[in-house]
Amino acid sequence: MKNITISICVIIGLFVLFTGFSSKLEPQKYDVIILKLMGKKLESAYVIDEGTENKIRGGLTGDEALEKYLSNNWKIGGTSVASDAGRFSVVYTLIRKK
Repeated sequence: MKNITISICVIIGLFVLFTGFSSKLEPQKYDVIILKLMGKKLESAYVIDEGTENKIRGGLTGDEALEKYLSNNWKIGGTSVASDAGRFSVVYTLIRKK
């Protein structure tokens, strides 16, 4: 009985050990864009790629920029409100899986 219990524990332990190594999850990679809108005006837009931040423009208003990215498979990952000298802006974080 003691040998059977030890054998079962060893088999379960080996199974857990082998499945743990074979099922490592790869980290998710995302493209990220930060849009800061003040009313309809696009105040700033940044693409963040592997720690590098690039400012983008394109002559779009805030609504146009947001609609453009949402129609190109970007998703809203979060929103927040920013205040600068009494002016309020809405900041959108857009993400897309690489």
